[in-house]
Amino acid sequence: NYYLMAIPVEEQSVSSFPNPPALFYKRYTDENVQSGLAPQPPPPVKGSYHAFGNPFDSQDSIIRSLEEQGLQRLYPQKYDRKTELKKLNHSILICFLELLDILIENPASPDRNQKIEDISVLFINMHHLINEYRPHQAEETLRVIMERQKKQREDIIFQVQRAIEKAKHIGKDCSDTLAQMAGTIRSSELFLADELSTSLGVEAKSSKQVAKVRLYVYMT
Repeated sequence: NYYLMAIPVEEQSVSSFPNPPALFYKRYTDENVQSGLAPQPPPPVKGSYHAFGNPFDSQDSIIRSLEEQGLQRLYPQKYDRKTELKKLNHSILICFLELLDILIENPASPDRNQKIEDISVLFINMHHLINEYRPHQAEETLRVIMERQKKQREDIIFQVQRAIEKAKHIGKDCSDTLAQMAGTIRSSELFLADELSTSLGVEAKSSKQVAKVRLYVYMT
């Protein structure tokens, strides 16, 4: 695209800035995804590549050894990380105190640069040991995230079950109320029917008496 064409090739390999996001998200609309027009993801990188200006290889281990990086190892091949980290920490403190003595007694001494180099190597080894905890940290982080998601799902299930039980209870109350109302309406209908029958019977009896009186008067 135009953005990549505007950047020299030697700068593209070391640039830490991606293309503008609009060049990506506009191609992955719902319509493009459903119609199959969205670009496919790039294949995994194989072989050597550059990231942030440093060369890497896809076959390298996640954490390369100090020897692979051309650095000096100060601890044995078989070691306990906690013990070695304590040793390195004590060594750094001692070297720092020795560096202070050199700076006090003879700042121009060549031993100063050597001591600074020793401290640098100690820090590199300590940093490498700490980095070896990264896979464990990633596993623990993933475990915590999954436990949190599990807890959220359990809470949602509990809320849904509670809502269902509440709905059932409301439905039962409504059913009982409707049944009571139906019984009351039925009783009222029966009462009104009895009253109406009684009223109609009285009116019919009165009508018969009036007719008899009229017939008596006519005959007399």
